[in-house]
Amino acid sequence: MTKLLRIGFHICIMLAVGAFAACSDDDPVVPPVPTPDPNPAGSIGVYADDAGASRDIVNTGSLVTVYVVHKVAVGTTASAFTVVAPDGWSLVGTTAQFPVVIGNPDTGIDIAYGDCLTGNIHLLTLSYRSPGGSETGTFEIVAPSRRTSIQVVDCNSTMLISGEGLVSDVLTQ
Repeated sequence: MTKLLRIGFHICIMLAVGAFAACSDDDPVVPPVPTPDPNPAGSIGVYADDAGASRDIVNTGSLVTVYVVHKVAVGTTASAFTVVAPDGWSLVGTTAQFPVVIGNPDTGIDIAYGDCLTGNIHLLTLSYRSPGGSETGTFEIVAPSRRTSIQVVDCNSTMLISGEGLVSDVLTQ
């Protein structure tokens, strides 16, 4: 009988604590609802570094290396775009970071990433001969020829046609 009273006592305590906890939380904590990314396709730009930190390209009057980086938070598997270089700059070398690449950066390039990636994705390393002097201008990422927009494929194989192409300024040395 004593054992039964002890078990009953413990059950009563647990019920009382549970009832108190349920009644005392008048304003339960609700986890915040994540806000959707305003541009799930992300942005693609020409950068002075492969991490995508600076879009200020310096005109050295000689060989200049720039990097094309896709910045995306949601996840992507491919992209299609064109790199427009400033007047007087000529492309002399292209190195793609992924094995499946169709086209070239001057007229339109399609790149398959091979996996669902997020963050700053280094796509291309481009080498240009710059004109030197006080020539300035911009690098631009635009839609590939014969297409109306920059295209990005998300991780569900859905084509997103809202990729943002960035403009990078060319500075004189």
